[in-house]
Amino acid sequence: MKKVLTVVAVASAMALVVGTGSAVNAANHKKAIKIELISKGETAEFWQAVKKGAEDQAKKMGNVTVRFQGPATETMIDVQLSMLDGAIATKPDAIGYAALGTTESVSRLAKAKAKGIPVYMFDTAAKCEGKLGPKSKCALGVAYTNSKKSASLAADKMAALLPDGGKVLVVGHTQTNQTGTDRRDGFVNRIKAKYPKITLLPVQYAEGGDQAKAQDVVAAALVANKDLKGIFGTNEGVAIGAGQAFKAAGIANGSVKLIGYDSGKAQIDNIKSGLQQGAITQSPLGIGAKTVEALVNFVRNKKTPKPLIDTGFYYYDATNIDNPEIKGNLYQ
Repeated sequence: MKKVLTVVAVASAMALVVGTGSAVNAANHKKAIKIELISKGETAEFWQAVKKGAEDQAKKMGNVTVRFQGPATETMIDVQLSMLDGAIATKPDAIGYAALGTTESVSRLAKAKAKGIPVYMFDTAAKCEGKLGPKSKCALGVAYTNSKKSASLAADKMAALLPDGGKVLVVGHTQTNQTGTDRRDGFVNRIKAKYPKITLLPVQYAEGGDQAKAQDVVAAALVANKDLKGIFGTNEGVAIGAGQAFKAAGIANGSVKLIGYDSGKAQIDNIKSGLQQGAITQSPLGIGAKTVEALVNFVRNKKTPKPLIDTGFYYYDATNIDNPEIKGNLYQ
């Protein structure tokens, strides 16, 4: 009997240890995590969609707090760098960062690493020395849209709309970060390589994607080039500003082809009305979600994320705008 009791006691003790271990593991799995997300902007619908994707993923993973912030416009690099400094000072568990400039943030990201704060970039990566990953001075990686590839698709779509060629203007939203330059180059290089009937005018810019600036640029281009056949706007603000210029000038639907980038109610309305022919949409929800997922898994489970997470893109127009696959990636 005594022996039986001893066996029972040992078994009970082992069960307690196992049970306690499971409880500890569960507690570790749900360890509270604080993430700072420093965006390139905050007010644009695109960034609000990124924020939603990040917050939804945080809820899904449990006990994760996300603070999302960005400057008022995408030209305020100094403001964004101050936000990054402030985020590092709070000593969060992790930081997500979308680089406005190319190299301005590198020393700060290195400082975060020295303090043991993992960084995963999103939308746009800073130009670090060497490759992204655990050994990088900057970040573990980046969740992004392949900007060159997506803009090349926009070029193909523009060419299909202009079988006889003609003048096309690219209006960029920035010359200072890789997202903007890649979208510009992806479109321009594709046209030059494949579509000799299309004449590209010198690229113009509405820095920060400012709608009013884009409207002025496009309005001037319409006056200076009566035979203008197409415009590619590299972000939401530029495309919307171009649409406003078309309306103000009384441009008949389809007489000048307009292809934009991103989504938003104004672009969706313009595509449905025929004023704008189409746009490239990213997956902003996916960008936010994948960034948070990568950081939480690294902090909780020591799982190193891929250095590049391509979140995908789609071309949408009046023919497919209501398709479930497309609709799920549009925001307004």
